[in-house]
Amino acid sequence: MATATMALAATAMAKTDQQKCQHKNGHAVQAIQRFCQKTDMVIPSDYARNGAHVGTGGPHDTRVHIDGSCNPWQWVPQQYCLSQLYNMCAQGDGAGSYGARFYGNNNCQTWVLNVGRT
Repeated sequence: MATATMALAATAMAKTDQQKCQHKNGHAVQAIQRFCQKTDMVIPSDYARNGAHVGTGGPHDTRVHIDGSCNPWQWVPQQYCLSQLYNMCAQGDGAGSYGARFYGNNNCQTWVLNVGRT
């Protein structure tokens, strides 16, 4: 019984990727939310390529965008936009860049989350 209680308590304390990202850089969460608010985003598109930017030029400035060469274009569901970008942020070091990841059919989408270099 004690083991089950401890496991439940540990699960309740586990942070989500969004919470981890918020702890590292609140601007990243803002940029992700701003970018992923579009519910009909497709790759490639000007919207995805231009992305979203939050900050005023400091070290926590954040830019998020998706480049791609998908043919035919591919829709990015909002839930995947949020979850994949929060995961990138949660797993990144938070300094300079959270890196790029490849998604979509044949990895035709390049997801980028940059900090301090917009």
